[in-house]
Amino acid sequence: MTPTEEVVIGIWTDLLSTPPRSLTDDFFTLGAQSLTVVQFLGRVQERYGVELPVDELFATEFTVAEAARLIDETLLGGVTDEQLAELLDELDGMSEDEVRSLLDESSPLGETST
Repeated sequence: MTPTEEVVIGIWTDLLSTPPRSLTDDFFTLGAQSLTVVQFLGRVQERYGVELPVDELFATEFTVAEAARLIDETLLGGVTDEQLAELLDELDGMSEDEVRSLLDESSPLGETST
């Protein structure tokens, strides 16, 4: 299970008062309604700072696995698997000091990472 799937399960459990039995359980089959979807979207936005495209949630089965995949894809901003592999290779070749410097540059409000 991915970290995103774990978060989605936590949100669903809170909203539906019962955890899904698997990553492929459907949100609506578990008792969700339109208002519950809106609440889910709000929690995702709070947690990850992204707005999920509602039409994509309804284009496929609304499962933990699909919701987590959509969150991850939205966070990555359309980065392909090949691009991600290249970035990870580049990161792997950097020293710890270079990584810290990069993280410090991207920290909001000039905060330093620990």
